[in-house]
Amino acid sequence: MSERARKSVAPPLFWWISLAGTVLLGIYAGTLRNYVLLVGYVINGLIYGRNLALGNERTRRLETGAMAGLAVVAALLLVGAAIWELLHREEASLGWIAVAFAGQACWSSRFVVQWWASERASESHFPQVFWWLSLVGNLLLLAFTLHLGNLVLIWGYVPGPIVQVRNLMLSRKTKPD
Repeated sequence: MSERARKSVAPPLFWWISLAGTVLLGIYAGTLRNYVLLVGYVINGLIYGRNLALGNERTRRLETGAMAGLAVVAALLLVGAAIWELLHREEASLGWIAVAFAGQACWSSRFVVQWWASERASESHFPQVFWWLSLVGNLLLLAFTLHLGNLVLIWGYVPGPIVQVRNLMLSRKTKPD
């Protein structure tokens, strides 16, 4: 749909598939007790659900204070997950947990940025910074999952850069955000 529109668009099916994927990966990360990844999947799942709700005309905009509060709670959960990993995993190194934390922070913040832009527009909207945060976060998380050697997690991040670079190309052809 984005190719036809010549700009980034997300039909409801995109959000439903994203929600299903994040739930499945969240369950998988939970079974691995990888809480840095799990917290990110939970945050993204909530944002996917919110984007689905924005398609409903009866949905009200969230106030900036409520959005900021939710972002702070999400950040605290992510910090807590990173600390847990360092304290409870023998194989966890500060360097790799920092890569995972930075990747998850970028990856999750992209939807906070997208959510904020969508709330302002009262419809699903992708500012250009969304795609930059996606690309950086995706590459950091891909590096982390390559370090873990877990093929399920690795393949969750392999196709992302192709989509993100293409959307950056499309966003350059339209007006910048």
